[in-house]
Amino acid sequence: MGLCKCPKRKVTNLFCFEHRVNVCEHCLVANHAKCIVQSYLQWLQDSDYNPNCRLCNTPLASRETTRLVCYDLFHWACLNERATKLPQNTAPAGYQCPSCNGPIFPSANLAGPVASALREKLATVNWAR
Repeated sequence: MGLCKCPKRKVTNLFCFEHRVNVCEHCLVANHAKCIVQSYLQWLQDSDYNPNCRLCNTPLASRETTRLVCYDLFHWACLNERATKLPQNTAPAGYQCPSCNGPIFPSANLAGPVASALREKLATVNWAR
């Protein structure tokens, strides 16, 4: 656990692997949109990280990205393409993170900058409506 360096000074478990700093969700969305962020404990166990999209294996920095509520990060185009290939009658629970199988859709009671940014992005595509 650490303290985010932003003006909000929030205590957080999140750690940016690229910049090696603690980050709160507000900073995550605003300043670390293309960075690999997981828990500080995960970083202590293994500080290696892959800066590539797990769907296309090209650098995340090369295109627009989307962070899921599990904090896994993908190119938006890759995630969108994968989701559009699912049948049109796929239930919301059928849309899962390609890395951890967590839900793509944030639960209705989940608040916070990451969930809000994801909801905003999902509202732009037909498969997520």
